Amino acid sequence: MEKKTYTSTEGLLEAGKLNELRKLLIGLSQEELNRLQNLLNDPHEFAEELSTLLPYAIRKMIEKGELTVDTLLPFVEDAMHKSIQKNPQRLADILFPVMGPAIRKAVAEDLKRMVAAINASLETGFSPKTIKWRLQALISKRTFTEIVLANSYVYHVSHVFLIHRETGLLLREELAPESQPLESDLISSMLTAIRDFAHDSFKSATPGSLDEIQVGELKILVEQGPFAIIAAVIEGQPPADYRLTLMETIEAVHFNHGIDLEKFNGDTSSFVHTSKFLQTSLIKEKKEKKVRPPYILIVLLIILLSVAGYLLVQRIQRNSKYTEFASKLESIPGYHLTSYSIKSKSIIIKGLKDRLADDYSQIASDAGIEASEIKMHLESFISADSAIVIKRAQRALQPPAGVKLWFDKGVLYLSGTSSQEWQNAFEGKISSIYGIDGIDISELNQQKVDLKWIIPSIEKQRFLFEINVVSLDSQQQIQFDSLVKAAVNLDAYNQLYGKKLAIYVRSFTNRNGNIEANERVASKRAEEFMTLLEQAGVKKELLKGQVLFAEDLTESVYLRSVHFAVFDTKPTQE
Repeated sequence: MEKKTYTSTEGLLEAGKLNELRKLLIGLSQEELNRLQNLLNDPHEFAEELSTLLPYAIRKMIEKGELTVDTLLPFVEDAMHKSIQKNPQRLADILFPVMGPAIRKAVAEDLKRMVAAINASLETGFSPKTIKWRLQALISKRTFTEIVLANSYVYHVSHVFLIHRETGLLLREELAPESQPLESDLISSMLTAIRDFAHDSFKSATPGSLDEIQVGELKILVEQGPFAIIAAVIEGQPPADYRLTLMETIEAVHFNHGIDLEKFNGDTSSFVHTSKFLQTSLIKEKKEKKVRPPYILIVLLIILLSVAGYLLVQRIQRNSKYTEFASKLESIPGYHLTSYSIKSKSIIIKGLKDRLADDYSQIASDAGIEASEIKMHLESFISADSAIVIKRAQRALQPPAGVKLWFDKGVLYLSGTSSQEWQNAFEGKISSIYGIDGIDISELNQQKVDLKWIIPSIEKQRFLFEINVVSLDSQQQIQFDSLVKAAVNLDAYNQLYGKKLAIYVRSFTNRNGNIEANERVASKRAEEFMTLLEQAGVKKELLKGQVLFAEDLTESVYLRSVHFAVFDTKPTQE
């Protein structure tokens, strides 16, 4: 038993030594020899193993020059041609995942550009700007689309990166003053990764490079150099010649730092001076839209100004109307104004009023002023105006129809005929009439059998004036008193003898110089005499003013003079 165990152990040792000797001689383990045997015996297993090595073998042969692409190209073309002829649907299925999205993207981009062009044309289709651009296109012999794009793009280069081509390290970054810093190292790593991915995934017989990346409205333009690349981050659509700017920049960097780039060891301090080249690429052109005038605000402003102007004109007209009313009120006998003020839509008048004074409602109506707009604060007083004194005398004396009263310089004159009883009664009432200093009854109850002395007394009066003078001087006032004594008897004579005589107040002028001014001054002289005669007691209906030009008369007269003529107002009977 012990002998048998010894023999088995010895066999195992011999087998182990045999395997070790086999491994030393062949270099393969038993498992490896079995796998190699399977490859030789099974063609399918051998083909699968060879398929993993064949690409590397072809690449090595191409690198050694033992095999070229031109040598393989006929075999590949023949194989593809036969495959397409045999089963074209298979190639279509293979290309579908690639061609489908590419076609959709191309169509989408074309549609997007078409919509943008239509929108731009609609927005500016009938504007003056469009007409100007069409003229530019006609003169420059360029298409309208080119002119629109040339006048509409807006771009802004915010960042420029200088990246080492071989290592992908960021050498220098420049950014616009108004731009926010970016993760520069991440961006350079991203560009390098995308470049390597494109290089490894899309091999081509001709060398290529990554030129542009579009991210929404941002665009990254990349320009390659032998040892470095430059990348610019752009907002908007840059002009076509901007890539030339990038090329000039990368050329300038290589010209001035070519040795540093070729022998780059990771130290970026030597590229600080490239800033002056990179900054030339930080350009922008933002066409600010013309601010449209605030039409609504302008219209509102015009409306406000119109309303304010209307209110201002209304206020000025109202104030003028109130001022004119106050002036006319002051001229009415029996009124004396101490002050007046205009507030909002009313006039406040303070002063004095005789109880015999005429009512002011007529002049207020003529001025277009409502009674509610007038606020009167008038105290009673006794006026010494001639018209008021005559009214006061008439109320106190109650003269008969044949008695005429007029007042001048404190003296009350009476003329005409009356009964002796009335004459005896009124003498006791004279002292109670305020404003009368004396009384003259020499003309009372004096019969005048003819008009010869009255008419000459009136018609002989001649008043001469200086240029533009209307009022009477002291000498003319004495002459006027003589006129009054004759004129006041005219109404009494008409009553006694049934006549209708009246007085022409004739003011003479000529047509030399300003005719309208001459006529206006002459008219004022006639009106002045009529007012004075009326205040002295002559009835208004017995006075009639005339302005006569010397050129229209057959007899000579003094210019700037006033004459008087008595005429019969009763129409002649045939």
